[in-house]
Amino acid sequence: MHLGAQCLAAAAALLFARPCLGYPQLVDKIKARQIDAGSLRSSYDYIIVGGGQSGLVIANRLSEDSSKTVLVVEYGYIDTNPAQLEPSSATNYLSRNLFNVTSVPQTAIGGRRISVYAASVVGGGSTVNGMLFDRGSAEDYNNWAALGNPGWDFPGLLPYFRKSTTFGTPDPDIVRQYNITWDPNAYGNGPIEATFPSWQWPAISIQWQAWNEVGVPKMVDGETGNAFNAYWTPNNVDSQSRRSYAKNRYFDPVASRQNLHLLTGYRVNDIQFSSSKRAESVRIQQRGTPNGGSTTTIRANQEIVLCAGWLNTPLVLQRSGIGPQDLLSRAGVPLVVDLPGVGSNLQDHPAGRISFEYTRDIQPNQASLRNNQTFSAWAQQQWQQYRKGPLSMLVGNALATLPLPTMLSTYQSLVSRLNSQNAAQYLPSTYGPANIRGFEAQRRVLAASYASRTNGVVEIPFNGAGATSLVLEKPLSRGTVLMNPSDRLGDPTVDFGTSINPLDNEVYIASIRFYRQWMQAPSMQQLGPQEQSPGASLTSDQQLINYATQGLTSTTAHSCGTAAMMPQDQGGVVSPQLLVYGVTGLSVGDISLIPLIPATHTCATVYAIAEKAADLIKARAAGNSGTSTTTTTTTSSTRTTTSSSRTTTTTTTRTTTTTTTTRTTTTTTTSSSASVAQPKWSQCGGIGWTGSTICTSGTTCQVLNPYYSQCL
Repeated sequence: MHLGAQCLAAAAALLFARPCLGYPQLVDKIKARQIDAGSLRSSYDYIIVGGGQSGLVIANRLSEDSSKTVLVVEYGYIDTNPAQLEPSSATNYLSRNLFNVTSVPQTAIGGRRISVYAASVVGGGSTVNGMLFDRGSAEDYNNWAALGNPGWDFPGLLPYFRKSTTFGTPDPDIVRQYNITWDPNAYGNGPIEATFPSWQWPAISIQWQAWNEVGVPKMVDGETGNAFNAYWTPNNVDSQSRRSYAKNRYFDPVASRQNLHLLTGYRVNDIQFSSSKRAESVRIQQRGTPNGGSTTTIRANQEIVLCAGWLNTPLVLQRSGIGPQDLLSRAGVPLVVDLPGVGSNLQDHPAGRISFEYTRDIQPNQASLRNNQTFSAWAQQQWQQYRKGPLSMLVGNALATLPLPTMLSTYQSLVSRLNSQNAAQYLPSTYGPANIRGFEAQRRVLAASYASRTNGVVEIPFNGAGATSLVLEKPLSRGTVLMNPSDRLGDPTVDFGTSINPLDNEVYIASIRFYRQWMQAPSMQQLGPQEQSPGASLTSDQQLINYATQGLTSTTAHSCGTAAMMPQDQGGVVSPQLLVYGVTGLSVGDISLIPLIPATHTCATVYAIAEKAADLIKARAAGNSGTSTTTTTTTSSTRTTTSSSRTTTTTTTRTTTTTTTTRTTTTTTTSSSASVAQPKWSQCGGIGWTGSTICTSGTTCQVLNPYYSQCL
């Protein structure tokens, strides 16, 4: 390796905070963050299975007590490539950081096999995601509580959303130009940084206008329970647009703790139990060695915490004798607990592509980076000199999460048909009575959410372009992750079950029609949108279903639910205290425990889950019956922010208990100053424009069309 590359790798590993090390020091630093099998203790107080996103959060919090020893066992390795921190990594997922698993043929979408997105790297999904850092609406989490999980509603989770994050104030020019709004009270002083980039594509202003024209209002923020309609959402990046994630924010700062060990490149084969069904130890095997080869057993004095993700947490349970009795019998695994929900309830956000071309697109746009040499050179200069500008953009920062009544006037008919379905008819054939009862309980709360105007069923990301994904946020179809009975240490069998419930297709078709309506809004006509796919000639339901069959994907890397937090007689795997039913000393702390997938990208939610899980584990150790201490705090504050273009006064009164949170936020914006000079590439005029018409030195306000003028 060239020394310059060593320096870059070292910089990434050390959060860009120390001078470059030579090769020997670099290797020493990397090795210091992990141990080899020969350095393992015979026992630890806590063993965390999986060093992904949730595993590192829980390891950080449990190792705060220096008297407790913590071991994290991770199948993947540490990725020290500096590119993994850069904006480009939001859409570039390296195969070495993923499991190589493919689903069984998805019969309802043309029999296609779908690539599984499950991280196999330290930091897990926070290392290989798009860095869109949003939360679901309050109803998403209140639905969890309604399924028999007290304390897991939005008021119960909001303190943990805050605990995990810190908000970094974005570029005031971008905030002013695009009227980016957020609630500062949504964030705390936690490890993960979140903010907005220093660039947006100008056409997004027109898109915001068009949402309002089709009856989709703008929400002030989506982070305090208001994630429906249209809203801005940040990225989990620092002020330099570098990825802020579990490894560099939760693990690296505490890697030197003597009571915390990370072992990489090892698989946990199974968990061993005492005669009283207490989880006593894990058996681990080095990655790359033949299945059935030598293993090492490590004891857990206090608790084993499964954080192996939606793919491997159920697999470890099944290999350990906890799961559907019939499956375990066929695999020759001695039964410890018959839990038919292990590996069932798989959910993800299926998505399909829709594309319009703008025949009168404004400049600059995404294509300008390729076909406008002047703009491309300016963008490179902005990035290299300031780490700002178009190259700081990730996948975008604006979402429309649409309630069903907004898209479909006949939504009540769809809800009625949902309630009257024979649930078993549209569930996997492996689902037994408990799994069916669990889905019926889910259906009751889902039906209410389908009829709600404060909870979305489809997400439409927008960033100024005419093409995007239509994402089903509340699918009714369910899938499975099951051990291969003929090779229990091999890859699991994954069946997403995409679109096996036909009502999912109806919601997807409604989203296509509504997107077309949005493109026909008056403001959008200045861009001259022309439909490319599905194609304007496809108008009937059947034609659009055929389109979905050809192009719908099963996953947006948000898989969850395979060790669900629900009552045991409804296919649940863990209690609200996250303890696995039927055994002791074993809990789950990752995305697999989610009972109902929220209408959001899952990264921020997983941080909140893991933070709460750590508190529950600590409470058990302290003998507090696994529940959090109840506290009540009332605060009142008035906050005024003044910039050269606006004055904002926010008055917030907040009451927080373990069960109730009430928040009132009033935001007033006044005096958009016409004297503020707009920077290059910014809007400076057009029909409906109320901002400044003055451009910075060296540029002039040029009319591009009646609706849009720009500083060029």
